[in-house]
Amino acid sequence: MYFIPHPKHISVVSPGFCHAERGFCIASLDASLQPLATAMLSPINNDGIPIRIERKPVPVPDTFAHHDLLAREAYRLTIKADEVIIDGISPASVRNAFATLEQLARQTDGLLPLTLIEDYPSIPYRGVMLDVSRGKIPNRTKMEEVTRLLASYKYNVLQLYMEDCYILQSHPLLSRSNGYYTKEEVAYLDAYCKQYGIELQPNIQCLSHAHGLLRNPGYHTLAESEVSLFSFAAGKPEIYDLFSDIFHEVLPWFTSKTLNLNLDEAYDLGTGYSKQAVKQKGGREVFKEHIQRIASVARKAGAVKLQLWGDCLNKYPNLQDELDDDLVFIDWNYNPLEKFPSLDNHDASKRPFWLAPGTSSWNALFPRTQQADANIRNYIKEGFARQVQGVLVTHWGDYGHHQPISFSYHGFVRGAEHAYNGAVTQEKELDAALHALFFADAHQSKAYSLLGTINTLPSVTTAFKTQIFYAFFDDLFKGLSLVGDDAYPSISKETFASVESLAREALNQLGQSRDDSVFQEELLHAARCLSFTGRKGQLSHAIRQSFLERAVTEDQILSWILDIKELYRVFLSLRNEFVRLWKNEAVEIGSEGAVYAFDKAASRYAEAVIWLNSQRLALHQGLALDYWMETYKAHEGYTTLWTGNCTNLWDRAYPWR
Repeated sequence: MYFIPHPKHISVVSPGFCHAERGFCIASLDASLQPLATAMLSPINNDGIPIRIERKPVPVPDTFAHHDLLAREAYRLTIKADEVIIDGISPASVRNAFATLEQLARQTDGLLPLTLIEDYPSIPYRGVMLDVSRGKIPNRTKMEEVTRLLASYKYNVLQLYMEDCYILQSHPLLSRSNGYYTKEEVAYLDAYCKQYGIELQPNIQCLSHAHGLLRNPGYHTLAESEVSLFSFAAGKPEIYDLFSDIFHEVLPWFTSKTLNLNLDEAYDLGTGYSKQAVKQKGGREVFKEHIQRIASVARKAGAVKLQLWGDCLNKYPNLQDELDDDLVFIDWNYNPLEKFPSLDNHDASKRPFWLAPGTSSWNALFPRTQQADANIRNYIKEGFARQVQGVLVTHWGDYGHHQPISFSYHGFVRGAEHAYNGAVTQEKELDAALHALFFADAHQSKAYSLLGTINTLPSVTTAFKTQIFYAFFDDLFKGLSLVGDDAYPSISKETFASVESLAREALNQLGQSRDDSVFQEELLHAARCLSFTGRKGQLSHAIRQSFLERAVTEDQILSWILDIKELYRVFLSLRNEFVRLWKNEAVEIGSEGAVYAFDKAASRYAEAVIWLNSQRLALHQGLALDYWMETYKAHEGYTTLWTGNCTNLWDRAYPWR
C-alpha cells in the first residue's frame, strides 16, 4: 500500500480483512466530527464498518522539536475485522487518521488489511501559500478543490497572498480594476477550511509589490517612488492609517489570528520618500521602524501572531533580535540547492522560524518539476535538521498567472510528504506513491514526466523562468528566444525539435488516459502549447537559415506564408482554450493581463507574412533580397512577459526592473 504522507509506523496485526466495501458508519461519532468524516471518507453508509474514536494520547518521541505541537496531531489507527478505532486527543489527530484511512480504502476497494498504524508529523505547521493577486482570483469551486486536496495530504495551513484583492468599504476604489474577494466569500472559505482542519490565514503585503494599490488615483502619493509605484513609503504616517483601515476591515473576515505581513523584496527602500531617513539612520533602522509600526497596527486590529519573509535578514543580519517575540520569520528560496545559506540566519533555540519552498509552476507553460522537487526536498530536509517550526509551500502567479493552479498540486503533494516526515522519504518511494495516489493512471503519469523533461533541455530554463514560455509569445524572426542576449540564451532549432517531440509523445500518452477531469484538460492544453512552440521555433529557424544561405524561392516563400497562417490558426485556438480553462477556475476579471499577452502576440504572424511577401515581390521584380532581414523592423518595441518595461496597464509583477 502507498500513503502520502507515509505514516511513521505500520504493522499488520493478524491475517484477514475488514470488509468495508460498503463504506463506513459514523453514527457513533460526536456530532462535531461527523461533518469531517463525511467530507473525508467515502462512502458513508449506516451499513458500513463502524468507526469509533477513543480520546487516548499517542506518544511522540521526546527527541522531536516542538513535541507538544506534534502531539496534538498524533493518532493511532486500528483496523479490526468488525470496526475501525482511532486514538487521538484532538480533531486534528482524527482528521489525519481519516486521511490515512481514505487512502488505504481507495487502494483496496474497501477490503482493508487488519492493520495498526501509529503516526505523527515531524513539523507542526504544514501549509500552502496561494497567490491570488497576480490576475487569477480562484473561484469558490477551485478553492474548495484546493482545500480538499490539502486536507487529504494532512496540511493544516492555507494562506491567501493578497496584494490588493480585497474590497473595502472605507476604500472602495481599491481593487476596482483587478478583482477581489468579499467579506462573505472569505468567511465562506474560512468555514470550509475549518471543516477540513485547515487554518485559513491572511497574507497581506505591507511594503513592496504594492503597485495594485499605488496605481489608483489618490494613492500614488503613498509610494516610495512615484516613478515605479512599487513600494509604500516607509515612515510616511498616511501609510499606517491606510493599513489600519485595511486590517480592521479584512482581518475579521478570518478566524485565524495569524497574519503574514510579507515585507519582502523592498528593493527601492531609500530611493524616494525615505531617502533622507535612510541617509541619516541607515536602511536597517528605517526598515525596522516600518516593521514595528506595521506590527503595532496589526496587533490593534486583532492579529496575535505575525509573520514576515526572511530575505531582509540577508541584508540586515540578526534583525530579528531587535524585534518583538511575536514576529516569526519565513525563510524563502526556490532554487534546487544542496545547502541553503540563508538558513544560517535562523536559530530555532532563540526564535521559531518557518521556511518556504516553491512549486516552480510560475513563468512557465509547464512546471519546472525537477527544480521544484529538489528545492522542496533539500530545503525541508535542512530545515528539519535545524528544527524549523513550519513549512509554507508557495504557489506564485508572476506576469499574469498563466499557469493553472493545478500545476502546483504535484509540488503541494511532494511538500506534504517531506514536511510531514522531515524529508526522509526516498524519491523512488514518493514517486511510486504519486503514481498510485495522485495521477489518474500510468499514461497521465508518463505524460507529466515527459512535459517536465522539456524544462531540462538546453537553454529552456533560466533561473525562475522557462524560456519556452517566452518563445510561445515571441516574434517569429527576431524574437529574444531566437537571438538571445546576455541574460537569456537563444534556443536552438534542435531544442525546439525536442520540445515538439516530447510534447507530441505526451499528447499520445494523454490520449490513452481514461481520465476526463479538468486537470487532464489542463495537461492537454499545456502539451498542445508546447508542441506548438516547438513547431513555431523550428519554422522560425528554418526561414532565418534559408535567407542566410540565400536559398529562397518564390514557392518557398508562399509555402512559409501558408505555414505561418496555419500556426496563427492554432495559436488562436490555444488562446480560446486558455480563456475557457481560466473561467473554470477563476473569476473573469483579472484575466485581461494574461489574455493581453495572447492578443499582443497575435500581431507577430501578420508582420511576418507582410515582410515575407515583400521579399516575394522583390524576387518577382528581379530585385535583391534582404538576406540579413535588415528591413524587418516589426520586432522593435515588441516586448512580452518579463522583457517588458513593467509599467503598462496589465502588469502584475515587477516594475522596478
